[in-house]
Amino acid sequence: MNLVIGGSYQGKTEYAINTFPNARFFNQAHLFIKKRLSEGRSQAEILAEILETTSDGDWVIIADEIGNGVVPLDAFDRNYRECAGRILIELAKNATEVHRVIVGSGQRIK
Repeated sequence: MNLVIGGSYQGKTEYAINTFPNARFFNQAHLFIKKRLSEGRSQAEILAEILETTSDGDWVIIADEIGNGVVPLDAFDRNYRECAGRILIELAKNATEVHRVIVGSGQRIK
């Protein structure tokens, strides 16, 4: 499994497709996390589901970095921001490669 991260609308998907052309893609993982949290799932359950889904075959997980900016006032949004960051940390630990994309340019950071 590989992980591609970066800000919104920075070209992560196109970069991932060009860099890992034969992979399967788990795109917008940050939105998946938000949806599962809104359904009452725990951080551990969400991480386990993502890892199980991407355990077989060549996968690339693509996610926005949502922790770089203003801390949200809303309690759910703060929890989501922290949970997404912690899940991405665990995914990065498990990833073969981690790439960060800024304005369409990617850099391998792991």
